[in-house]
Amino acid sequence: MVESLVNVGERLGVEFRFDSPIRNIQLSNDGKRATGVVFEDDSKEPLTADVVVCNADLAYAYNKLLPSTSFGRSLLKKEASCSSISFYWALDRQFPELSAHNIFLAEDYKESFDSIFKKHLIPDQPSFYVNVPSRVDPSAAPEGCDSIVILVPVGHLESDSTNSHKGSKHTKGLTQDWDSMVASARDTVIKTMEARLNISLGPHIIEETINTPPTWKSTFNLDRGAILGLSHSFFNVLSFRPKTKHRSIEDLYFVGASTHPGTGVPIVLAGAKLVTEQILYDRQQESRIPWRPLGAKEPKASLGPLDRTQNGPYLSWLVWILLSIFLVFVTVPGVLY
Repeated sequence: MVESLVNVGERLGVEFRFDSPIRNIQLSNDGKRATGVVFEDDSKEPLTADVVVCNADLAYAYNKLLPSTSFGRSLLKKEASCSSISFYWALDRQFPELSAHNIFLAEDYKESFDSIFKKHLIPDQPSFYVNVPSRVDPSAAPEGCDSIVILVPVGHLESDSTNSHKGSKHTKGLTQDWDSMVASARDTVIKTMEARLNISLGPHIIEETINTPPTWKSTFNLDRGAILGLSHSFFNVLSFRPKTKHRSIEDLYFVGASTHPGTGVPIVLAGAKLVTEQILYDRQQESRIPWRPLGAKEPKASLGPLDRTQNGPYLSWLVWILLSIFLVFVTVPGVLY
């Protein structure tokens, strides 16, 4: 998918600059408009632009690439998604017992998921996903061999300022012993796959690359090493999710997992489409939207009372009262009985 997007861009004349880390998003003198980006490499001239679309992790963008704000700091306190210990293995033979997509659920999968998503731990019995790209793309491995990717979901880091993790339920306090945690995860994954598939996998691993919560954070600038950005908890979805356009800086837009509409590759791509439309509408160039039917007119706003935006103070109070009642019902045990 990435290669396809790059190919489309190149056909349209897009110039890609790889290995060019950004120090900050450049703003106008009054700080009210995005005007480009500044590279970490001082020998490179700043890149000026009419519009800046930022696809860095949202918490990183607001706190590292832009001037500090209370909203940016609040992103660091929002509920984040899980992280992972991921293994990338090259095997010296094929294992037909594995299909392209494989899920191995823990025997006590509820406890496993609660450890990850509620307690932010590494579960004793992890549920994990195995992808074999060489099943659908023969070029992903030499003939007669396999390449596999294993994603073991784990809780995210305690904060973005350290690599500390809660470890497992047997860990006392916080830990940064990632060698031990990775070794334990690897051992569990191999034993589980070998037992359930009746194969001998371990001896055939000839190359290995690993990603852990700290490397997700340091390599990809992901807040707390959370691989899917902000979680999809109640106050992180729909109208509560951060907007695709900066609230006070003009010509600055955001795409990615943590902004509207949400996380996951299909949803992020849908969000990129929405941002494209938003930019063209903001610049009165909606006729350039490629998927908009030629000559299509904007639909007239309905005059029905249910279609009108209600902004009155009484309705605002009513919404909050109803929301409060709803939260009582879902959070207080036994209130429905």
